Amino acid sequence: MKNIYRLSALFIAVCFVISASAQVDRTKAPAAGPAPKIQIGDYDSFTLKNGLKVLVVENHKLPKVEFALSLLIDPIVEGEKVGYTSFVGDLMDRGTANRTANQISEEIDFIGAKLGARSDGVEAGGLSRYKEQILELMADVTLHPTFPQDEFDKIVKQTLSGLEANKTDPKSTSRNVRNKVVYGENHPYGEVLTETSVNNVTVEDCKKYHATYFKPNVALMAIVGDITTKEAKKLVKKYFGEWEQGVVPTHKYDMPAKIEGKRVVLANKDAAPQSLVQIINWIDLKKGDPDVIPASVMNSMLGRGFLGLLNRNLREDKAYTYGAYSGLSSDKLVGQFFAGSEVKATVTDSALIEIAYEMNFIRNQKLTQDHLDMTKATMAGDFARSLEAPSTIADFAMAIERYNLPADYYATYLEKLDKVTLEDVQAMAKKYVDPNNAVYLVVGDKKYMSCLAKLSSTNTVEEYDYKGDLVKQDPNAIPKGLTCKTVIDSYVTAVGGREKWSAVKDLAIKGEMKMGPMSVNVESAFKNNEKYSLKMTMNGQVVQAISYNGTSAKVIAMGKEKQADEAELSKYKIQAQMCPELNMQELGYEMEIVGAEVIQGEKAYKLEITDADGVSRYDFFSVDSGLKLKTIMQQNGISIVMLYKEYKEVEGIKYPYLTVTKMGPQEMPLTITELLVNKGVDDSVFN
Repeated sequence: MKNIYRLSALFIAVCFVISASAQVDRTKAPAAGPAPKIQIGDYDSFTLKNGLKVLVVENHKLPKVEFALSLLIDPIVEGEKVGYTSFVGDLMDRGTANRTANQISEEIDFIGAKLGARSDGVEAGGLSRYKEQILELMADVTLHPTFPQDEFDKIVKQTLSGLEANKTDPKSTSRNVRNKVVYGENHPYGEVLTETSVNNVTVEDCKKYHATYFKPNVALMAIVGDITTKEAKKLVKKYFGEWEQGVVPTHKYDMPAKIEGKRVVLANKDAAPQSLVQIINWIDLKKGDPDVIPASVMNSMLGRGFLGLLNRNLREDKAYTYGAYSGLSSDKLVGQFFAGSEVKATVTDSALIEIAYEMNFIRNQKLTQDHLDMTKATMAGDFARSLEAPSTIADFAMAIERYNLPADYYATYLEKLDKVTLEDVQAMAKKYVDPNNAVYLVVGDKKYMSCLAKLSSTNTVEEYDYKGDLVKQDPNAIPKGLTCKTVIDSYVTAVGGREKWSAVKDLAIKGEMKMGPMSVNVESAFKNNEKYSLKMTMNGQVVQAISYNGTSAKVIAMGKEKQADEAELSKYKIQAQMCPELNMQELGYEMEIVGAEVIQGEKAYKLEITDADGVSRYDFFSVDSGLKLKTIMQQNGISIVMLYKEYKEVEGIKYPYLTVTKMGPQEMPLTITELLVNKGVDDSVFN
């Protein structure tokens, strides 16, 4: 009997395995089920008598609460005072009718909260036990800012400092040029912050903006966290209930001018080892438009991460760059599409050609189903992860209110994403991606750009400066017959003359360099144009030292000592020249006049100077004084700018007593404190 039972059990088990094997093919992934409808979560809403609408998302998992107030207003054209609206946000938490800036900071720090303001809203948050204190502070900043003049002056100074640093930043330059060229100066998205516009702004401008636009009837508040709707309503009514409503101006704008053909624009960055390249156009794609989701899928397939067509081409196939990307944005006024990368300067035109190729490819060819499936899976995962943050529900609710979206717009997101087909992707590309009618933007060294005109529909390249202003070429900028020798001779004369410099046997220089909060003492010495030494110390410790005696050199860096190699010796031989401009040809330099620019308020001739190793730099010499005003060079892949100021005469020769070195946003001024000419420098200094 037991044997029969065992056989029966075995027979049943075998049948089960055979049946299961017949039903499931484990070599294939199971078919995907229908996209689920997401349960976003509930939120409550109420409106005060003054028109302030409030959305409340309860979440009691953590004892935290966040408040966000947004103004539902149109963008404005700031005109000659670009920047003043951002100053409003910067200043609102710098002082109110009830608190000074320090008092606000101290109260926020004491309860471990956060508070920040923008030109179109205020945000605050912290532990829920302090919710009333937080909301009271937020209301004080929102309703009673005083815009103190001293705080305004600080912000102006900080802004001007940031603008100075941005002059050499390719991304800042590309943003300025792109906005002006694509949208136009009379559109709110086409305005550019400049030193002139900042200096035009007054405190009264900020006060007027706040009085005009900060009204409850155009405001929407979201509250998220450990708070009930009843509590929220009581607190909001208490602190915002007396906020007076008013008539707020609305603004309408025409769409930007249509871009016809391929328009190539260049912003020059001397000695830049890389070029920032983009193909750009504005698009008519509003928030909530049915095209937003399929267009986003298309954009992801073109230029999102390693899966994107652009990255596969420019990075993996051509090795032009570390990464290529595209972006597509929807907007209440006007959206934008762009595709771009940062590439080696020598392949600038080739990179643009390949970007345009991929843009045409996604327009004219169907991509693979696998690529589409992976893209949609990635986007679905991103969406699902975003739901882990309670603030996401508030963001969705705010967007539904702001843009009049359907109530289930986000709840049905995955369903709409799942329905996107390859045909949809191609249709979106044809509608929003057009490389034949676009701006081809390049930020880089224009000496590599001779082929760019071939990409233009008009065979021309428009040049813009870092502010996005068109560079007007002056046909008389360089007089006929002007030579590099003439410019260099004028410089030599300006700094004392050939005879005076030839009589200089040695120089000893001391100075102080500022590197942020740190100070570095710098000592250098020269002798007979054959020997050179440099010592940099900080707090009595040697940071770097070079001793070159004409045949060998000792180098100390980071506490380690070594003998210089042949390449370094060649460099030190040049650095030993007290005035290398006396013998440029003998030192192996080649020179070319490549333009004229305004430097520090002076017109200057621009010379490209190439050393014996083929490394180039740009020197700028004043047309009027002959003095050298600026040098731009490349070092270890970084662009370095040196400004020469405060020339002073010592023993018949002139020397810049202030040299400001710029590396990206960092400025390092070197001030000369002592310069000795022919006072005798002992040979031991160079050993």
